[in-house]
Amino acid sequence: MKFSVFTLAFPGYTAEEAIEISKRVGFDGVDIRVHRDGHIYINASKERRKQLLEYAKSYEIEFFGIYSYIGRGFVSPNYKIRERELKELSAHIDLALDLEGIYVRIFPGTYERSEENMTRFIECCKRACSEAEDKGVYIGIETHGELVWNAETCNRVLEEVNSDNLKIVFDPANIFRLGLNPAKEGELIPKDSIIAIQFHDFKKLNDKLRYTLLGKGDVPIDDVIKLIKEVRFDGFIVVEYEKWWHPEELPDPEIGLPHELKYLKDKLL
Repeated sequence: MKFSVFTLAFPGYTAEEAIEISKRVGFDGVDIRVHRDGHIYINASKERRKQLLEYAKSYEIEFFGIYSYIGRGFVSPNYKIRERELKELSAHIDLALDLEGIYVRIFPGTYERSEENMTRFIECCKRACSEAEDKGVYIGIETHGELVWNAETCNRVLEEVNSDNLKIVFDPANIFRLGLNPAKEGELIPKDSIIAIQFHDFKKLNDKLRYTLLGKGDVPIDDVIKLIKEVRFDGFIVVEYEKWWHPEELPDPEIGLPHELKYLKDKLL
């Protein structure tokens, strides 16, 4: 089991600063936000990629997840949009190779849960996984709430894509947000198919979500921790500290992240 932090925790910080703080807090690695306004993007030069990898290694920090925003285009009825999305995913896979990353995170399509959308999504995942197999990288679908959002849909995609390189990035808070029991959903997904488990917390106040430090909100984290121990999960434990999206609700990362990591380690180790 290794502990990482998604660099969504570091708005206004450089990638190097995020690495330094992650090491100082005690993380094993980072999951880097790949976006035009993120800590790196797919147009980064080979020189920049090498520089960043060497910098991370100098702090004994690894890149585990390459966190893309790919996936929504997989369900488009427009063939050209699907092809463009697959091409962008290919660029993310190459970025993962250059940063010695383990997996590329993708989003599960759309909230329009039609059979047509699921069919298109699965077909694109098949093609993506074919390349991932050839290059030795995993594709991780986050249970973000769209087409792949519970155990049934996770298992369907895993079964129909039928690739050892397709994994689930399990997000208990998002599953809970949709009214489900994350531990019960998690126990129905094969343990070896889950590559990472993300943790963040929130309170439901007047039909709105207010983001909190771990253990201060309503997400049933203890039930998920119990499941992790029971199945002896040995993948990545990810602190998804959403400071980027909720700057007024969460403390600065140098204050909040030590709490998040200690909270999880105290319960898991």
